Amino acid sequence: MHSEELKDQIRNVHAYVTTPFKKDDVAALDLAGLQKNLEFLIGKGVKALSIGGGTGEVNALSNADLATLARTSMEIVGDDALVIPTFPENLGNAVELAPVYEAMGAQVVLGMAPYIRNEVPDDLEGVFDHYRILGENTSLPFMPYNTQAWPAEFFVRLAEIDGVIGVKDPCMVPHNMFAAIQQLGDRFVWIGNKRHYPGVLHLRFQMGIEGFTAGLINFNPADELRLFELGTRKEWDEMIDIQAKLAPLEKLRKKHGDTAMLKTGLDLVGLYGGPVRPPRVDVSSEGRSEIRRAMEDAEILVDN
Repeated sequence: MHSEELKDQIRNVHAYVTTPFKKDDVAALDLAGLQKNLEFLIGKGVKALSIGGGTGEVNALSNADLATLARTSMEIVGDDALVIPTFPENLGNAVELAPVYEAMGAQVVLGMAPYIRNEVPDDLEGVFDHYRILGENTSLPFMPYNTQAWPAEFFVRLAEIDGVIGVKDPCMVPHNMFAAIQQLGDRFVWIGNKRHYPGVLHLRFQMGIEGFTAGLINFNPADELRLFELGTRKEWDEMIDIQAKLAPLEKLRKKHGDTAMLKTGLDLVGLYGGPVRPPRVDVSSEGRSEIRRAMEDAEILVDN
């Protein structure tokens, strides 16, 4: 159904890449900044890059932005890593982007979950139809992103859609994903979320995830790649230690806003963070100092 080679590429750490905007015009992409950041990640050994996802401010991006980010990323990365573009939550926009992604040679796409006025639909049949119709309009494999706490039964429904190759789940209700893994086995590639605070990544590997999403990897790839290596080898003790070290940074992501905090971290290590797009707000000078201290405590080299 789906090639084992592609599935193996997906079984990895998925770096959720921030979207760089120009400092003097947040309506414009900064592609030079994107290149700098991607070359850094590739040079450190990152093999899966999620472009234009939630950390990439997808709900502030146009279809033209998403297409440009995907095309530019694939040109920069080449065969060095798997570039995963994003289908936005709006079905019309996602269907419009599908042939664009196909034409540029994308191999797999992240499928954001649809909302109704920013709320989870009461009847998940509509969510199923969203992904079913998307699958009917593209030959590309895609991965629904469970940001809606779907029950295990819904994962089973998604298995009816041939195009669904895997599922990304932030584990808001972790037992649901565990129950789904028990029922579906290797039908999907299972990508979880790590949550360095409270530090449960090792538990999620124990329940069957095969890879995980990562935001701190934007400026701290070494620890995230090490966690994946340890998880695949079932070496839980060191995983616990690394997560404890990173827990303060995880807390600051929540305090200052996920993307804004990560962009501050990128700036502090000499990469390109830059501004966020409204309605998000940039980190204050006080927050920047707080993030700097936490990075230094985590032994992340800060150079400005």
